Amino acid sequence: MNIRRIITASALAAAVSVTTVMAAGFTDTRGHWAESIIDELADKGIVSGVSADKFNPDGTVTRAEFYRMAFGAAGIDTVPYREGECLNIKESAWYADTVQSALDRGLIPEAMIEDYSVEVVTGEDGSKAVYGGTFDAEKAITREEMAYVAQAAYQYGLGEGALDVLPTPEDLEFTDTPSISTWAVKAVQHAYANGLVTGMGDGTFGPHSTATRAQAATIIKNMIDR
Repeated sequence: MNIRRIITASALAAAVSVTTVMAAGFTDTRGHWAESIIDELADKGIVSGVSADKFNPDGTVTRAEFYRMAFGAAGIDTVPYREGECLNIKESAWYADTVQSALDRGLIPEAMIEDYSVEVVTGEDGSKAVYGGTFDAEKAITREEMAYVAQAAYQYGLGEGALDVLPTPEDLEFTDTPSISTWAVKAVQHAYANGLVTGMGDGTFGPHSTATRAQAATIIKNMIDR
């Protein structure tokens, strides 16, 4: 396995929750469709619960939380926060370095940044891009956003030439494919072709539905397995 893809368990645990417990202690995942996945990841210390005995599998995941998890799964290191270069994010935010890293690597799509702008500043050391706009890091991530982030991090983690070895995406056949935002279509196609995401049980993808903790855990496991 490529060492860059080895999971950083501590980073993922911090992103998913605050209290680490063994999977057997979760009382709200018994009988859940993602029970075995959550159990496996929890036993390995990759995910944790919201309390001593609750995982809250159907609860939401924020954009910042999922970026942190995806970076850990793909082996992407974070960079230090830089004042004035991280949109509206404050240095005190626990996810400041994650957002800074995502910006530096071009892994946040313009569509997820309100009032997006970029100014090229030329200095003695060359040119650099300074981004403007608002990134709502604590907003619940949608399924199409999650697919974009997962695919972007997965592809980045594989390094140069990734597209030459990854499966060629095909047209999606979800009943609600036309409702996927234009900017997210290719990402969803690639994420689906690579086995990172799947559809819902009713044949839809649910692009604008908020992603759940169980769904996020499933995608993280998919990234690790691949």
